[in-house]
Amino acid sequence: MKKVMIALLLCGVFFLLVSCDFSFTGPMILDCPESIVARVYEYALKYKDADTEYKWGGQDPLRAIQVDCSGLVIRCYQYALEGTGFSLLQPDMSSAYMYENAATLVPLEQLRPGDLIFMGEKNSANITHIAIFSRAEGNTIYFIDSTEKSAEGKAPSVNGVTERSYSRNDKRFKSGGIMQLKH
Repeated sequence: MKKVMIALLLCGVFFLLVSCDFSFTGPMILDCPESIVARVYEYALKYKDADTEYKWGGQDPLRAIQVDCSGLVIRCYQYALEGTGFSLLQPDMSSAYMYENAATLVPLEQLRPGDLIFMGEKNSANITHIAIFSRAEGNTIYFIDSTEKSAEGKAPSVNGVTERSYSRNDKRFKSGGIMQLKH
């Protein structure tokens, strides 16, 4: 009788274990919370105020002075994420990769300071540039980015991290985005 009871108990435990789903789902992926995106914007302002120069492929830390557009975004998010339990989906990403794999795309009207602006050439759908949203005033979108541009017409040359603006209808704006994070 005792053996039958033990066998029934073991069968019950076995069926209970088999019916449970023990699959590993990995870390949760979430849109960047408001408190972190606000910190991202603060770091972008620090890069701007540090007279940071543009360098293709550059991802220098804040105390250094050379960074490209995606390097600026990556570094600002890395600094803002310290001690939060969140991390980027990848430690190094291009603007196109972030657009395709690491952001929730939203209209520019839904952006918070520190969120992403994906950009490209006027007559192309390709994402070739990324910026950090600053603010919208009327028909003008302000953003912080790192770029190197020669003077064009009335526009001065740009080299490094600056705050710039374009008309809301400028064809270089492709989408807004909220960075996705692992938790």
